[in-house]
Amino acid sequence: MSSRSAILALGLLAAGPAAAHVSLEVQQAPANSTYRAVFRIAHGCDGAAMTRFTVRLPDSVTEARPMPKPGWTLRTTARGAAPEGHGNVPPLAEITWEGGRLDDAHYDEFVIRLRLPDRPGELFYIPVVQDCEGGTTAAWVEIPEPGVRVTQYRYPAPALRLAPRN
Repeated sequence: MSSRSAILALGLLAAGPAAAHVSLEVQQAPANSTYRAVFRIAHGCDGAAMTRFTVRLPDSVTEARPMPKPGWTLRTTARGAAPEGHGNVPPLAEITWEGGRLDDAHYDEFVIRLRLPDRPGELFYIPVVQDCEGGTTAAWVEIPEPGVRVTQYRYPAPALRLAPRN
């Protein structure tokens, strides 16, 4: 593990999942594996209900399949063409659920199955954006700079540690 990774890991651990309003249920997974990303949404935006949730997939995610959610319309934005073969889908740049409603007093989860990059030891950030009634937005897109604690950011992106593959 590089010293940069160690510093970032300490910052992430110090913040803990309670520091962010959007977090991942499982915060460590083997690099270059299929991962079930469960995004936990603690509430809406400053008292307003959430009506759209967007996940911005890093370029290093080569495969992603979102889970439909009753009461929400699922929309995807492709990054390129699908590779040839049965069941192959194009790499995705964004996944958005919209048209539903998550009241500020409630909690919910959104799920994507994705292929993680092959970078063991790194923290892998997945930026997300909550859009709420009245035009309020919470963009959880901040990726900590080396040597800066995640707790120093107001809107840190959800992150997970890429562990060595067994």
